[in-house]
Amino acid sequence: MPWLVSLALLDIAMLLVFAFPAAVAATSLTLLMGLRAALMTVLPIVVLLLSGLVPHTVKAMLVFWKVRNVLPGHEAFTRYGPADPRVDMVGLRKNVGVFPVDPAEQNAFWYRLYRRVESEVPVADAHKMYLLWRDAAALSLPLILVVPLLLRWDGATAKAAWIACAIFAAQYFLTAIAARHCGVRFVCNVLAVHSTKRITTPPKA
Repeated sequence: MPWLVSLALLDIAMLLVFAFPAAVAATSLTLLMGLRAALMTVLPIVVLLLSGLVPHTVKAMLVFWKVRNVLPGHEAFTRYGPADPRVDMVGLRKNVGVFPVDPAEQNAFWYRLYRRVESEVPVADAHKMYLLWRDAAALSLPLILVVPLLLRWDGATAKAAWIACAIFAAQYFLTAIAARHCGVRFVCNVLAVHSTKRITTPPKA
């Protein structure tokens, strides 16, 4: 959450620079710091609300650019596991059994494996990073259109609107790619742990 709030604060700062360049240049550092403090009080609530409005499957669509079988776990055993040199697929099969092929079954089976090792540091860290960049991408996409439209409505030049559009498009693209990489790493970290040892601890309720 703190990183998402920081990203939102940066986006607001860019919007203000584009919309009111003269006012921002003339504003004192003390006033800017006061505005930052006020925004830091409100932004966590706004970010949490906006993030909660978008279903997790839609967020995954925006990251993996697919409309079906969008979660990284849907290809855990047929694509991502075999492609990761850290995952011993022979050892994994020995420890967890036969791999499912159907995407929905792959995701369900992978999730059961995840629940057994969710407290492992590499798994927990990868999960956290995936959620961070996934939510950042979901929050960035609407800004590609919303910010330029607001700027034009406020009287900004077409050039400023196009520059803002390009900046937020780049932000969405970069956060989506980061989320995709972290999502795949999250899936593979779970498989890597299970490929090295048989986990007998039941998943947490």
